Amino acid sequence: MSELRIKQLRYEFTYPGEIFLHRDVPTITFRGAFGYALAQVIARQANVPEFSEQVALYKNIFSPCNDGDSNSRNHDLARPFVLRGWYNRPDRRSFILDVHLFGCATEYEHFFDTVIETISYMGIGKMNQVCRLNKIFSVMLDIREQPPDNFLKVKFISPCIRMKSDGELFLDEIPFYTLFARLADRLRELESLYEDGNTFSREEELFELKHQAKMYLAKKLDGGHYQTIRRSGRTAQTMYLDGFLGTMGYCGDFIPYQKYLKYLPYINLGRFNVFGCGWCEMSYLKNII
Repeated sequence: MSELRIKQLRYEFTYPGEIFLHRDVPTITFRGAFGYALAQVIARQANVPEFSEQVALYKNIFSPCNDGDSNSRNHDLARPFVLRGWYNRPDRRSFILDVHLFGCATEYEHFFDTVIETISYMGIGKMNQVCRLNKIFSVMLDIREQPPDNFLKVKFISPCIRMKSDGELFLDEIPFYTLFARLADRLRELESLYEDGNTFSREEELFELKHQAKMYLAKKLDGGHYQTIRRSGRTAQTMYLDGFLGTMGYCGDFIPYQKYLKYLPYINLGRFNVFGCGWCEMSYLKNII
């Protein structure tokens, strides 16, 4: 069993015509819809009678904040889920949505099913397109370490927004130190909030690994600084999605990092990660040309 429990839920949204979603990060469109549907489900179906308790439950799922009791340095805490998805027909009449649940959230599959179902009949995007919903599967992921090689290729499928380390912002490329540091920090936060273990919280181990990571070679294989925006139809809020989109190659001894790296394809990195940004794939290679 993995140190961090992750359950993958997969749904298909279908519509008689094209489903209009955000051009660059389609799951960003689900951001507002998810929050609105979550509020409806909590108010009407979650058997939480007191309004103050309804608000607290909503915030704990959709927008948890650091009240000083968390070990995190961030004001906004990691959510217990991430969204990611893609069109699976050329005419864009069908969209696959994956929801990854973390830790204790894996025990509330039915609750998240209800929220996603509410999105489907509530309507998606500016046109409030009411979609037919089909749940394809749910599975607990068995995340195992891959035998590492000397080269690691990481492909960002969606923009990795505003990645920082030591006060420096990386938009055109992502060094290995930054990649690992933000991955480790995110895993530590998810574990502290939604699991009981301390697999990722050993300060001395992390300090040494982060120090070594600064020595690893990095090369941008394709892509670079990517800019796009998202405007909310409900709140008129503008989100600036500004970060790296492309493929990075790294060279070094990755054996000490395997405990962390094996989770890289399953949790998103950077800002707005919960709604689909910072989704990446990784593979080990004998050489990078």
